[in-house]
Amino acid sequence: MLTAKTIQAIQELQGLYPQKRSALIPALHVAQAEVGYLPHAVQEEVASLFGLDTTEVHALVTFYDMFYEEPVGKHIIHLCKNASCMLRGCDAVLQGLCRKLGIKPGET
Repeated sequence: MLTAKTIQAIQELQGLYPQKRSALIPALHVAQAEVGYLPHAVQEEVASLFGLDTTEVHALVTFYDMFYEEPVGKHIIHLCKNASCMLRGCDAVLQGLCRKLGIKPGET
């Protein structure tokens, strides 16, 4: 599923680190940039490039909200919801965005 150019870019990333596994997150970003998201087949391919079990890659993909397992829209809006942002009114910003765009969080 990944092109030869993307595979080469991932292999070059692996060479930048003392342990190639350290390049896994940047490699997932490269793969997602090509495909648009990280379906199971792409996760398997990345895992094989690193000599890892697919479940290890899948655990990483599902842990971070910057990786997508399903297609997403062209423009993605991330809104901080940590304690300091909540104190500064992020819920009101979220409600305003939802109203303005006619969508709910996670929708396109």
